[in-house]
Amino acid sequence: APDQRVAFELSYVPFVKTAAEREKSGDPRKSIAERYAGHDDYMARFTKATDELVKQRWILPEDREAVIQRGEQEWTEATK
Repeated sequence: APDQRVAFELSYVPFVKTAAEREKSGDPRKSIAERYAGHDDYMARFTKATDELVKQRWILPEDREAVIQRGEQEWTEATK
């Protein structure tokens, strides 16, 4: 179900928020701020990727909105 999530505790390392945090931590990956111009940019990309997965039949059309809402929640968590 699109509103259910498998617990990923300790199974991933989140991106830092800013370039300064990245440099301080030594993380070689781009920060959230370096990857996206902001919330609208992230959601546009997330929605486009979701729509492509619907088109490829990896996501059911009726689950699209729930998946996009989950993307919104992920952004909020990652940037708070």
